[in-house]
Amino acid sequence: MRKVPLSNPERRREVFDVVLELLAEVGYERFSMELVARRARASKATLYQRWPSKAELVVGALEEHQPVVSGPDTGSLPGDLRELLLTWLAGWDTRDRGLMLALLEGSRRDEELARLREERLGSPIRQAAEAALARARRRGELTGRIDAELLLELPFALLLARVLVRDERPGRELVDRIVDGILAPLLDTASPPE
Repeated sequence: MRKVPLSNPERRREVFDVVLELLAEVGYERFSMELVARRARASKATLYQRWPSKAELVVGALEEHQPVVSGPDTGSLPGDLRELLLTWLAGWDTRDRGLMLALLEGSRRDEELARLREERLGSPIRQAAEAALARARRRGELTGRIDAELLLELPFALLLARVLVRDERPGRELVDRIVDGILAPLLDTASPPE
């Protein structure tokens, strides 16, 4: 059987799938290059050549797993955030709760993982949310009384709480409740009295 190099996109995806399965299954502390090598039928030395640490390998796999986020302009901040949240959730599967828990657990003890997570995993969703916020400011949807940074974090925090604490699989219904029941009213009541 001919070995396929890790530079091959299909082979790299196979390895990343194994990484995600293992990470969701055993957590970050018990996750190891040896486990990946065994399950992916790859050499541990070859893995280390491509990814010099388990943090690099994990973040590489998680980057590949992230959905492509475009952040469409719907004409309102609640609409933009609704679409952004739905896009973010569209690619979720049964592993995602375990992946989140493993990433949080690992980031607490592994400084490299925490740094790589901050640098490489939050950017696309954060940039799309910040673009939605900039459009909302141009449209005059926000007043000085709204803490825009917390406003953007709120829907993601609520979704994560439901996933991590309640073990729910979030979907459109929860997104609609957050946007229509919390964000839209906050923006309506934030306008100054006439």
